[in-house]
Amino acid sequence: MRRFVISNLQLGRPNAIKNYDRPFDNVDQMDSHIINQWNSVVKDGDLVYHIGNFAWDPKTASDAISKLNGTIWFIPGELDEAVLELGSKKMLSDGSSVRERIMPLHKMKVTLSYWPMKEWPNKSDGYWSIIGHPGKEYKSDPKEMTINVSADLWKFKPQELQHLLGIFQDL
Repeated sequence: MRRFVISNLQLGRPNAIKNYDRPFDNVDQMDSHIINQWNSVVKDGDLVYHIGNFAWDPKTASDAISKLNGTIWFIPGELDEAVLELGSKKMLSDGSSVRERIMPLHKMKVTLSYWPMKEWPNKSDGYWSIIGHPGKEYKSDPKEMTINVSADLWKFKPQELQHLLGIFQDL
């Protein structure tokens, strides 16, 4: 099983095209492209940590989840009411679930959170902070041990966690 990370897909949200200067004519085109990009790297049996802002409404979220490969663990962000609603009604796919807003992965020495933090759990133990906030001011910074996995920064493709850590540790 491979582990991936991504955030801020904003599926079904028309303003995402304008707000993030996305190269799409409409929401259907955006959603289709994002789903294709996801499925080009994620296979059944893989796990994806989605770190905030998955989909704009419950129907879009449910439709997308049914088309996406892998199991998804949702770490909620600021616009995740749709995922939270599906989770509370037990309407997520098998294995997929809503997790805590700050989630340490001890074996990989990372802490996942949508929100950028100056201090995060286990930072003093050498843990990386993997964030999902789309703000341009929150860039990845290997000196600060912070990696931003907002979809717009990674061509809408989930990034394999181990590979991503390897890239930034080498810097």
